[in-house]
Amino acid sequence: MTPSPSPQASRPPVSLGFVAVYVLAQFGIWVALLTPVVLTLALRVGDIASEAEKGRWLGIILAIGGFVALVATPICGALSDRTRSRFGRRRPWLVGGLVVAGSGLLILGLAPNLLLLGLGWVICQAGFNAMQAGCLPILPDVIPVRWQGRVAGMLGMTSTMGTFAGSWITQYTQGSSLLMFLTPFAITVAGIGALCLILPDRPAQGDDLRRLGPFAMLRAIGAPFRDWDFSWAFGSRFLIMMAWSFLLTYQLFFLTDQLSLPRGEATQVMVKSMAIIATATIAISLVGGFITDWTGRRKPLVFLAATLEAAGFLTIALAPSVPQFLVGVAMAGIGKGLYFAVDLALLAAILPRPEDSAKDMGVFQIANSLPQSLAPAIAPIILAIGSAQGDDYAVLYIVGCGFALLGAVTICPVRRSR
Repeated sequence: MTPSPSPQASRPPVSLGFVAVYVLAQFGIWVALLTPVVLTLALRVGDIASEAEKGRWLGIILAIGGFVALVATPICGALSDRTRSRFGRRRPWLVGGLVVAGSGLLILGLAPNLLLLGLGWVICQAGFNAMQAGCLPILPDVIPVRWQGRVAGMLGMTSTMGTFAGSWITQYTQGSSLLMFLTPFAITVAGIGALCLILPDRPAQGDDLRRLGPFAMLRAIGAPFRDWDFSWAFGSRFLIMMAWSFLLTYQLFFLTDQLSLPRGEATQVMVKSMAIIATATIAISLVGGFITDWTGRRKPLVFLAATLEAAGFLTIALAPSVPQFLVGVAMAGIGKGLYFAVDLALLAAILPRPEDSAKDMGVFQIANSLPQSLAPAIAPIILAIGSAQGDDYAVLYIVGCGFALLGAVTICPVRRSR
């Protein structure tokens, strides 16, 4: 008897228009979420907090928000898988997350004090991660297997493009606290709205309603860490993303406090910085992907990428002027592009169990989100040390350089990939 085709093999093709809307929706999520992380939340904290306290408060607010993101993503994902709404199982989380995130951004724009500012950011993180829980599974849910690689590549560039677009928009909206947060969000509304209109979605069926208790979930999440290669690769990604979190979060304060730029001029430099990072990341990702497939080597390129990032952070730390700062940003951007071209290919080669690949890759993404919480949490300690030396933010980037170098070394023990 001929076996029936798998659901993925028999999946109908999707149009290029659907792919474009899907990528736009993911871009919309990133542009509204990352613009506060990189720039506008720092501007609001600078408006409310004192000069001496703004770095510490920014770190606290981002750390709490990062923790919410870490918890919300798997919870919302599990609930989305089990949603039996007549509107489907993804669409309610896309729309609900959109409403919640919009409410949080409204609070951020109007908050008169740091407590409400922090509350607004927590609400934002919950809403945006609910949207991610509905958006990311569309790749395996809807996109045919033969298209998944190229669509995943386009989705991977949306975070970098979102960061750049948000920084570019902010130079025109920073005169209004509300517009700083709501203008990028308009792209989110357009993208998610269009996606909900054309998304082929269905409610959860019997097979999707399996029980997953808390202890079973914890065991499933911890299982891949029993594998040597996975653990080392996870550690390498975690350290490299810790370094990158310092760069993204504290650029504005480095420019205003370390290089003594006025806020308006610093914002313009930030736009140039984001443009450099976006250009370098996208261009080098394409080149790096070709090189790693041509040579079959992953580890040397990950090592080189992390080392380039470390050199970029050190250049920034020692920068006496904007041109040298931008040189450091370019070096770090090249490293980032090379890293993201290679690390998922390396991960695919070392996954402990092919049948658990989706779950294990999801666990691997914790190495992305956890540094968003930890880096701002430890930044006040580093800033206190830097303040004693007279170079507050320079010390922060030197520590980032150290994290990147550790990330380069940590990839070496991996055995199942060359």
